[in-house]
Amino acid sequence: MPIAKKVFFISASFLIVILLLWGVYYFSFRVPEKQGSNSSKETTEEDAGFIPSLSTMKDASKIVLVSDDRVLDPVLSAEDTIVKYYLKENGKTYQIGIDGKNRGNISDKELLGIKDVFWSPDKTKVISKFSNPDGSSSFFLYNYRDGSSVPLKSNIDSIVWKSNDQIFYKYFNSSSGERSLNVSNPDGTGWNKVVDINLKDIVIAPIPQTGLVSFWDKPNAYEKTSFTSVSIIGENSKTLFQEKFGADYLWNRDGSKALLSHTDDTDKSKIRLAVINSQGGEYRSLEIPTLVAKCVWSVDNQTVFYALPGSVPDNSIMPNDYMAEKFTTADTFWKVNTKTGEKARIVELDKISGRFDAINLFLNADENKLFFVNRIDGKLYRIDLN
Repeated sequence: MPIAKKVFFISASFLIVILLLWGVYYFSFRVPEKQGSNSSKETTEEDAGFIPSLSTMKDASKIVLVSDDRVLDPVLSAEDTIVKYYLKENGKTYQIGIDGKNRGNISDKELLGIKDVFWSPDKTKVISKFSNPDGSSSFFLYNYRDGSSVPLKSNIDSIVWKSNDQIFYKYFNSSSGERSLNVSNPDGTGWNKVVDINLKDIVIAPIPQTGLVSFWDKPNAYEKTSFTSVSIIGENSKTLFQEKFGADYLWNRDGSKALLSHTDDTDKSKIRLAVINSQGGEYRSLEIPTLVAKCVWSVDNQTVFYALPGSVPDNSIMPNDYMAEKFTTADTFWKVNTKTGEKARIVELDKISGRFDAINLFLNADENKLFFVNRIDGKLYRIDLN
């Protein structure tokens, strides 16, 4: 065979082998175009500067409008089928099915000046907070079982339910200038001082499944927050955590852990989410830029459902400016395993139509529905989780 032909056949054979090997590689290892584009989309958090560590959920949920009213402090009924709420503009009380149907009036009485509502655990009683012209606040107890209404004493600043039969509240003695944390019956009778405090604005939270109550100063990006616990008889006062500025806290359901959101150590326009144990130790950042006001614990005491804020102004002070309602956010919706740090979407990006600034998150008993109030329009929404 002539040398030229021999060289041709050898070159052709070599080229065929190369093409076969390339074909095997291409079809075995290439990433399909659709999967690759989705993966890029799933790992991008617009305006939030956050890349999730876990791929998103395949079965996307939709965000559903439950009530077209501007609502104040909605809660699920004990039967888990109805949401009760006050109208933000006039304090009238309504209820609606969790499917957004069968809206009905509970009370037609207008409660002008109402600012906040605190429901008892069994939803049979409520304490309403009103703003007075001088800037102070007034509190009233209403019992839905017998229709009775009782004003609570003056100079109460903060209040929270301990149980169906007792409340914690912070009281300011205008004569002596002393401030104290107290426990009493819901109508203010049978009160006992728990501990003296020197903080003006505090948040109070009973520690679940313990005989303890916790409190901390209102979050401020320029001050370290002192997170304290004490027994209901005023003993064993302990500072749990005070290392972070602008911190806010949220206990899980068995009191074994607390979420905290706090101002970033180097950039006050950023907020960070972390978790600590019941003694204030084992601090661990979850690498999530959100607030506890946008979170809710699952009944498993490990999973947290949360809204991740986007469109936070670069020059903002967090959490101060958000709490002062100087801007609204564009949220996406996630869950995180606080033990492993794994994160997953609960709503796909392409299923979010509109803009949501989610607060007041709560779950139904089966945890297949997540509810929230959109701070932008004041309405109640639902996310179906399965």
